[in-house]
Amino acid sequence: SAHALPLAPAPAHAVAPLVLPAASGVDSSRVASRLAAISKKSLDSTAWAVYTSGGKKVVAKDTAIIPASTTKILTAMAALDVLGADRTFTTKVVSARKGRLTLLGGGDPYLVSAKSSVPARKANLNDLVNATAKALAKDKVKSVRLTYSAPLFSGTSYSAAWKQSWSSYTPRIMSLTVNGGMAGSSAYSNPARSTATMFASKLRAKGFKVTFDGAASAPKGAKTVAKVVSATLGTQVRRMLRYSDNVAAENYARLVARATGRSPSFAGGSSAIAAWLQEKKLWVSGMRIDGGSGLSSNTKVRPSVLARAVALALKDGTYRDVKLGLPVAGVNGTLQYRFNDPSEKAGRKVVHAKTGSLKKVNALAGYLTTADGTVLTFAFGATHDGKRSTAAGNWLDRSATTLVTCACG
Repeated sequence: SAHALPLAPAPAHAVAPLVLPAASGVDSSRVASRLAAISKKSLDSTAWAVYTSGGKKVVAKDTAIIPASTTKILTAMAALDVLGADRTFTTKVVSARKGRLTLLGGGDPYLVSAKSSVPARKANLNDLVNATAKALAKDKVKSVRLTYSAPLFSGTSYSAAWKQSWSSYTPRIMSLTVNGGMAGSSAYSNPARSTATMFASKLRAKGFKVTFDGAASAPKGAKTVAKVVSATLGTQVRRMLRYSDNVAAENYARLVARATGRSPSFAGGSSAIAAWLQEKKLWVSGMRIDGGSGLSSNTKVRPSVLARAVALALKDGTYRDVKLGLPVAGVNGTLQYRFNDPSEKAGRKVVHAKTGSLKKVNALAGYLTTADGTVLTFAFGATHDGKRSTAAGNWLDRSATTLVTCACG
């Protein structure tokens, strides 16, 4: 509906155009008046959509918003649909000549330096080095020349839409990357090279002489010397959503682009996600996708699209890991310390949602169960002057909580 809900409580006739047929089982005028009663003080604009879990609209003030990291819901769904939840990514060491090794990236965003208890971080360099050392010893090789190759992605590794001021702590996107492209709180300037130098130093620690020759294409006819295989995409997606992992999201966008015959770049990934939305009838004219993570302020999505996407994730098993990966209010991930005021307490453990925050934008999209047991999906977005993210967060959390406490059937 093009009808924008008034910003303050209003007479019933103002929301009448949004009332659904009784068959939907949700009293949309009650939902609308509850949302209208939540204070929007200090906020420049707000937009929202509430849908039933079956995908029917309850209410919507449906102006396109900068979705920030709620974009990751769409990226995750496209990846699960196109690549499959069982998809894994292999990091290899290959060789075409004795004593010559190439470390070959396979697009695993969760490759880590050492063993981890985190299920998504299954593949690690220590295991890869150990397997390589074993193969070299078997061939009686004590000295190697090492190159690396990260051939899966193209284009720039740092988006033109990302602020330059973020560059010291925002990782580049490459198909060979360790520890999320970070050394502590600093981003590697070239994750593939840093991964390879780390691999080289670990191999030296095993007693091998390693000459590092930098980047080179994997030689033709190279055989696999050693490999480590990632956790499944489904397992990774849960972590990506729970902790809002930008590197994983941008990786998946490029992998979807590759799988659909597009350039595996920022532009190709954006185009692939937009095409997936169109295919699922989730595209509305005037929207724009710019990257898979939500870091770009050029992305514009309608709240209704996010709410409908979540409804699709709830009813179609293809997207099971989206449903399971969304942070839970007051429990885990990016919502662990949210819903922390008395007026938001009822939302704790009941609201499952992806957060989004950029300097002047905050968003929340997910699903919840109301007081009478109705499952609703929702998306809320707020803009402000850049100093009001607490006010925006409170509006988001209170809006979700007022749905939780509503007997709106």
